[in-house]
Amino acid sequence: MRRTIGIQIGDEARGVGLLHYNQQGSRESAGFEYDAGWLAAPDRFALEPALPLVDGPQFHRKVGTGSVFHAAIADTEPDGWGKRVIQRDHAKRRQDARRRGEEVDARALNGLDYLLAVDDVSRVGALRLVDEQGVAQRATEDGRRTTPPLIELGHLLAASRAVETNTETAADLAYLRGRGTSLGGLRPKCTVLDDEGRLSIGKFPSVADERSVTRGEVLAMRLARRAGIDAADARLTHRRNLDDPTTVFDTMETPGARLRIGLAHGLIRDFSSRGEAQN
Repeated sequence: MRRTIGIQIGDEARGVGLLHYNQQGSRESAGFEYDAGWLAAPDRFALEPALPLVDGPQFHRKVGTGSVFHAAIADTEPDGWGKRVIQRDHAKRRQDARRRGEEVDARALNGLDYLLAVDDVSRVGALRLVDEQGVAQRATEDGRRTTPPLIELGHLLAASRAVETNTETAADLAYLRGRGTSLGGLRPKCTVLDDEGRLSIGKFPSVADERSVTRGEVLAMRLARRAGIDAADARLTHRRNLDDPTTVFDTMETPGARLRIGLAHGLIRDFSSRGEAQN
């Protein structure tokens, strides 16, 4: 299996380069190649220290359970909770296809499958992925809203709780597709739009919680802001029939803006903690 995925940046979708992916059996490999136009641009910059601004493909070697992709791209991958939702959704759809008597692809999910399962609207950072036809990757069907408003938090919480308790339906997974797959960490969470249309993070209480983790997260953010740290605005949203509230973090100051970010483990080329974060 070979695929070439375009890498763009920002709302203007400027071409940055190409992601080359190859799979032979269980062995995966990937490389990144800067676009000539990007290399010639006066405002060009390297996506990460391990990807200097040079011509030609630059390959990345997967180490242990780390990512097959370079850090700048791996930072946009799902892990923890996101992978859990993607795996359940994949298994449920294959099961439903068998019931209908349809031919089922027995291939296991690979690194590219997970990367492309994240929706373009809610993907972390400013990088955008487009397929060989130049179409941005979407995790939901055309015409369906991928990032729900705050008013739908109750529905999102119910679907997330069903996944946690292994009672999810195909409808639950379809609802979480593209909404609950873009963020890292193991705890249940999703992307939502606040009342002003800003992309935000909704973090839910877990069925395994022995204390109010959501309240603790808001306390930590407010203490950070009072200490002069540029932290996200966080607040609690209470839902009916639920003792512990949902935490909502505002991640964008301007509706629709895409900010380029570099996560620490990517900048120092350390993937040892990938997938182990609890939040």
